[in-house]
Amino acid sequence: MTIDELDLRILDALQDDLQLVPDPWEPIGASVGISGEEVLKRVNRLSECGIIRGIVPTLESGKRAYMASTLIALRVPEERIAEIAAIVNEYPEVSHNFRREHEYNLWFTIAAASQDRILEIIQEILEKSAIPPDACLNLTTIERYKIHVTFPLMHSHGGFHG
Repeated sequence: MTIDELDLRILDALQDDLQLVPDPWEPIGASVGISGEEVLKRVNRLSECGIIRGIVPTLESGKRAYMASTLIALRVPEERIAEIAAIVNEYPEVSHNFRREHEYNLWFTIAAASQDRILEIIQEILEKSAIPPDACLNLTTIERYKIHVTFPLMHSHGGFHG
């Protein structure tokens, strides 16, 4: 599938705030010079071919009753990565679970209502996976710094990134 400059402009627009209006495709279309209907067709095409995995809200965990968070690093035998990742993924409080090429090779975040709940989740994961406690780093959030993360696909002057 080929992606043209208009697709890239739509992808850039989708990374900004999507308006909560009955037809959010119209404002995006207006910003890139096409109809909302054409935006939706292109978004569906980009989704069908796997370029767009999903369009989801970014939730502020502190405003939805999650007051504690941490980053966990586990040292997992390579042959058990998929198995342990599946155990970790059972918890709705877990996000951003990824494999790293490092001594600690499975990293994930936990956001929960309390530090006690986080410790309970960690303990359950270690018990279910038979990973020893000394193979776990609990890197508790002390202070949160939020940034607006986007991946611009077009140069400001309108050209493709190279």
